[in-house]
Amino acid sequence: MLSRDLEELLQKWASKEKTFKRDIEDEIVSFLSNKNVVFLYGPRRSGKSVVARRLLEKMPAGTITRYVNLEDPALIGSLNIDLLDRFSTDLGSKDTVVFDEMQLIAGWEKWVRVAVDTRKCQIIVTGSSAKLLSSEFATALGGRGIGFQILPFSFSEFHRITKKGFEDYLKTGGYPEVALNPGKKEKLLESYFELALIKDIITRYDIRDSAALRNLAFYLLTNSGKQISLKKIRAALGLSYDTSRQFIDYLESAFLVFQVPFFSYSMADSLTRARKIFAYDLGMQQYASKSFTEDKGHLAEAAVAIELKRRGFETFYWKNSKEVDFIAKQKTKIEPINVCYSETPPKRETEGLIEFCKKNKITKATILCEGKKETDTIDGVKIEKRALQEWLTKG
Repeated sequence: MLSRDLEELLQKWASKEKTFKRDIEDEIVSFLSNKNVVFLYGPRRSGKSVVARRLLEKMPAGTITRYVNLEDPALIGSLNIDLLDRFSTDLGSKDTVVFDEMQLIAGWEKWVRVAVDTRKCQIIVTGSSAKLLSSEFATALGGRGIGFQILPFSFSEFHRITKKGFEDYLKTGGYPEVALNPGKKEKLLESYFELALIKDIITRYDIRDSAALRNLAFYLLTNSGKQISLKKIRAALGLSYDTSRQFIDYLESAFLVFQVPFFSYSMADSLTRARKIFAYDLGMQQYASKSFTEDKGHLAEAAVAIELKRRGFETFYWKNSKEVDFIAKQKTKIEPINVCYSETPPKRETEGLIEFCKKNKITKATILCEGKKETDTIDGVKIEKRALQEWLTKG
């Protein structure tokens, strides 16, 4: 039986607050089983804990469900494998336990693998490290871990939950607490930013030059969506190439930024060209940006970059004499996309798509804009104009 102190903690963690359904929930439910482990990963405060709790509410009547918050100060000094055993005491194969921020337990991978091998119970884990709870987790479980990325609200979720429109989404971003309390935006985003830097990077990787890391984070977020090279970073901040690479990797692992490389069929060419770097959230991009002007065009482009990431596309950009904002790749399918925050896209948007398509023998491309849906064929390339907000909502 559970000890009295653990029972009291479980009661404390039982959420009574109102929550909102996330679009990914139904997909996750179908994978819950004692034959594999579901892991939820993504930025801090993006809603992983809420999704995990809501999944417990969907479990069949008569089964035991437990939510364990491993970040609770009451557990300091006892974060070990024994704690996992204690919280899973008396659970059967149909019962479900959530371990929130599992990466805090050293050796958790082995414990989870044994639990899966013995069909101990259904297990859901969450974490805020991209590396720890994606490739490394899947490897540790020999392919029996099913991962789902939980990002801040999409525009579709933002609109459904807050009843607000696209302009508000561009200004606020999708962090749930920020979206629901826009008046607290600055303070909340500041706390999220500092928490990610300190807990997920500086403390975890024992960073000595935290000021350099912070400056790089601000630099990347200020220049979100622009082409950035290690040479530019060195000129602006004085960081060596190796340090820049390492720090960018850390910022990615903490879900503050992600990279969009240059599209090329040559891997060497793609790796050596400048990359675009985007924030995982529009609000965070604006909080950390040192820019004095609001560029809605760049924010709209960033919204599309985040949505492509959410939908699981491998995303690139392309530039020759003209530019293509995104080359969205899924398996062997390639879709060139330009984004324009106006009803009438400038001529260069079409020219860039046609140049790319003719060079790479692609027959279809998309322009996301504020105008009505139209289709035109130019030089053998089908150019489909789609309403940006409709695409963000329906795909």
